[in-house]
Amino acid sequence: MASKDSEHLPFDPLSDVLALLKPASYGVRGLDAGGAWSVAFPAVEGIKCYALQEGACWLLVDGVGDALRLNAGDCVLPDGRAFTFCSEPGLP
Repeated sequence: MASKDSEHLPFDPLSDVLALLKPASYGVRGLDAGGAWSVAFPAVEGIKCYALQEGACWLLVDGVGDALRLNAGDCVLPDGRAFTFCSEPGLP
């Protein structure tokens, strides 16, 4: 049942998709980074969604040649491959 406040929110297609999928579990995490940084994520099964709320970073996906610049508001649904978020490509 939607709360009175959620009835006034703008259309949210991701929430609609997740409601249809009926996930068995979910989690929410945050990362606040500055300076030179790099965070690697291992390959996984299942669906994971990452959203950039502020700033910008680079996305490097294993097996994909070029890095992709992400900006605030961008969402990423990796296909299960290992990947890295970083402030600059080439950081360990």
